[in-house]
Amino acid sequence: MANNNRINMAPIPRNLEIILNSLQYITLCEAENEGWELCFVRREGLNVPIPVVKGSDKKTVGVIEEDGNFNGDPKISIRNKFGVPEITCLVNDY
Repeated sequence: MANNNRINMAPIPRNLEIILNSLQYITLCEAENEGWELCFVRREGLNVPIPVVKGSDKKTVGVIEEDGNFNGDPKISIRNKFGVPEITCLVNDY
């Protein structure tokens, strides 16, 4: 069984402005202004963390690439343990 370091990682780190590069952070702020919600930040095994956002319909997923571009059709797999098509994101309340 592979070692899963994500167990001790918060889905959304408190220091986003430090973890994300400036282009990603700006795009994230713009996406949130347009109704997207940050679900989590993929960090494990990546050189550059990738923010994953969901649309207001709670079924659409997007990612913010390293260059700050918004990708509304990402090729990612999100685990959904309940088998429900709605995307459930774990969000920390600050």
